[in-house]
Amino acid sequence: MINLIKFNKEYYQPIIDGKKTQTLRTSNKRLRVDEIVKAIFPGTDNELKIKITNVGYKQFKYLDEEDAHREGYNSLKELQDDLRNIYPRLDAFDRLYYYRFKVVDNNDDV
Repeated sequence: MINLIKFNKEYYQPIIDGKKTQTLRTSNKRLRVDEIVKAIFPGTDNELKIKITNVGYKQFKYLDEEDAHREGYNSLKELQDDLRNIYPRLDAFDRLYYYRFKVVDNNDDV
């Protein structure tokens, strides 16, 4: 059975364009490297297949400009501000799980 991962609908185009290649989550989704996952965008009919390329975690205070870039942001501050809006109780020592990915064509062998 294929796993699902939800994204806000505004992330669909940045993912398609290759500008967003990572997602940060406060809970461990237990996704594995090389796993194919269905990305869904609630409120739309859009879906994508993505392949997980890297998995790990960092404390919020150790996020860096590379994380911001992978997330599709222009700066670390933008990423931090958005994460605090999504997760209001987030503090410097909280662990964030990262899942790096690439879009997989529906015709690719999986």
